[in-house]
Amino acid sequence: MTGLLIIMFVPVFSSYKVDLTHASDAERIAMETYRVKWLFGALAVVVLTLIISNLRAKRNAEGWGAMKYPQLVLGMLALFLYVGTEVTIVSNISDLLSKPEFGSIPSSQAALYISMYWGSLMIGRWVGSISAFELKESTKKILTFVVPMIAFAIVLLVNSLSGYDVNILYYYIICVLIQVGAFYVSKDKPARMLMIFGLLGVIAMAIGLASTGKIAIYAFISGGLFCSIMWPAIFTLSIAGLGKYTTQGSAFLIMMILGGGVIPPIQGKLADFLESRSTIVGSGIHQSYWIPLICYAYITFFAFFVKGVLKRQGIDFENPAEVEDVVEPTSPEGGFDVPGN
Repeated sequence: MTGLLIIMFVPVFSSYKVDLTHASDAERIAMETYRVKWLFGALAVVVLTLIISNLRAKRNAEGWGAMKYPQLVLGMLALFLYVGTEVTIVSNISDLLSKPEFGSIPSSQAALYISMYWGSLMIGRWVGSISAFELKESTKKILTFVVPMIAFAIVLLVNSLSGYDVNILYYYIICVLIQVGAFYVSKDKPARMLMIFGLLGVIAMAIGLASTGKIAIYAFISGGLFCSIMWPAIFTLSIAGLGKYTTQGSAFLIMMILGGGVIPPIQGKLADFLESRSTIVGSGIHQSYWIPLICYAYITFFAFFVKGVLKRQGIDFENPAEVEDVVEPTSPEGGFDVPGN
């Protein structure tokens, strides 16, 4: 996979040696089309590698036995897209904000929104860490509301001390409250939580694509709120039931952070491609946010689909007691050796 990815990226990098200063519109469109094709080819390499590895592991579990489990293969793609989404939203936000329909915000002022995006990730992760402590259920519910409010206030305070006008972010608390509600509804169930947060990510990107100005900005940076819990949720669901292959499966999952190096270039080049074909300045970068929307959609699908996959293997995350009883998987299709059986 690494070798094929290098092959896919070399033509893209080499294409920048071509001087397009005096190129015609047709030549620019042709070049952007060429780059986009190679980058989507890189995405295809990742997907096909996972499929082929799964098929080979099913025939012969020696070596890469973890790859025979559908929850791992699907989870690897979910983690790949999650990391890519987390990085690509913020990587392209500065260019988006510079467009007239988003206020022509200069890069120096875009830092406020970028910090709010990363702060949103912090807010969600602080709330997610509450379950790690031995606390009364009532205390956890109170902290689930109080902690994000404190974290949001800290982000605003830091930006205010840095000289930014944070008044424009006050209404962002609505997005934070939506995330708090999602935590209450998900009840610390990884599949349910991932599905809810993935769906909220889809809705946020759709709102951003359908609007401009402050509403769209809020919608796009709220992607940080909905990405915040995805890593542990995807990881938990992907390695469930792997038994002796858990370590190997975990290593394969970690490899999927390469999504952060593939998805952002795809969005960036798609923006250039769309811009070259449009008469509306700035429409390319705006419409390129279909990429994170599609990524969120797959993550939502994974959360929904993997519940059924794991249930067929005897694992039900809606019932933690059943998960704790599972010791060693006998096959990725179903049977498990459970104490007493």
